[in-house]
Amino acid sequence: MRNPKILVLDRGAELLRQVREVAGELRPRPEVVSCERVGTVGETRTEDGPFDVLIAGPSLGTQAGLSRLQIIHDDLPGMIILLAFSNRPDAQLRDIIRAGAIDLLQLPVTERTLRDALERAIEVGHQRPRVGPVGVVDQATAPAHQGTVFTMGSATGGCGKTFFATNLAYFLHHHTGRSVCIVDLDLQFGEVSTSLRLRPRYTIFDALQRVEGDEGDLPAQFEEYLVTHDTGVKILAAPKDPSDADRIHPPDVTKIIEMLRERFDYVIVDTPSALTEIVLAAFDLSDHLYVMATLDLPSVRNMGVFLNTLEKLKMPGENVKLILNKAERDVGLDIDQVTRLFPQGFQAVLPYAREVSKSVNVGTPILAFSPGSEVSHRIEAGLAPILPADTRFRIGETAEKAGRKSLFARWFHSGPRAQAS
Repeated sequence: MRNPKILVLDRGAELLRQVREVAGELRPRPEVVSCERVGTVGETRTEDGPFDVLIAGPSLGTQAGLSRLQIIHDDLPGMIILLAFSNRPDAQLRDIIRAGAIDLLQLPVTERTLRDALERAIEVGHQRPRVGPVGVVDQATAPAHQGTVFTMGSATGGCGKTFFATNLAYFLHHHTGRSVCIVDLDLQFGEVSTSLRLRPRYTIFDALQRVEGDEGDLPAQFEEYLVTHDTGVKILAAPKDPSDADRIHPPDVTKIIEMLRERFDYVIVDTPSALTEIVLAAFDLSDHLYVMATLDLPSVRNMGVFLNTLEKLKMPGENVKLILNKAERDVGLDIDQVTRLFPQGFQAVLPYAREVSKSVNVGTPILAFSPGSEVSHRIEAGLAPILPADTRFRIGETAEKAGRKSLFARWFHSGPRAQAS
């Protein structure tokens, strides 16, 4: 039987020192490994795991930190989690429970209290069912974390790709609590940061410069190149200088997206209105591709050309979802006529709404800025199918109990085609 292994996740040295000191008194003596950043837990587990106990330091006592712990707990339910904190955690008890923490350690902690907590955690770990060969994967042989990649595409500008990307990111993070990152691949004139009113210090160009200079060190420091929105969504911004776009190539895009999907549960890719090699590299890594058009003849025609091109390029058709944005009545083109042109149907038909401009001007996704608006209901209805089943039905039941028979709630009874009617 191997000795227990303890992972200490904390930026400071004091907690690690104390854990190592106390662990030396236990029998069998546990092996203690340190990890400073939550984004490198997966790599540390692969190199030095599996671990029996994870001790999370004070920086994880926030809502965002507990969300990351919950992801770790969901992926590795056999690992016991202890949460150490200096001040009262900035979260409710249910959030701490969801994160999988079985014990709280008030810092500074006495050696006896820490020793008792470690002994209990190790004992609980031994009592839990071990991951075995029958239907369960052992931690040591589990595949690397692979997040789901959603990519926005269109053949014409002004279709609302950035608008949809930011709302998709908020939707996933808000309803699942999981980690989400947007990467802006409109490398010359990216608008993700602008639409969210952010001023990123670094961009994708800076991150790739780090790769060229010291590739082995980038994964551990990758989150330094991201900027965080108030909603909790992370963003990897487009270059500040449009000329830098010429120095970014398809292999660079592949490398960046692969790095992101190893660290985030959901990666949202916003692309320019073109089918360049850069865009196609992103399409190749996408699990879901949203193709957008607006209710005007050039946009609708170009959507057809765009889809035909994807078919020639052997892009899986089942991964492609259509979005019709800024739909209005009496503009010379009938919505029903357009929907009949595309037999695969539209995942969502979004109305033109002044609230959208307001939400962009304040840097907040419309789903957060005006959740009761018609456009928000239609976005939720269109995105409902991508949620995990338990989350989807829980939200639907909550909406019905609240008496809000919205399009999102009706989806559960009418099916995904209801929102296009």
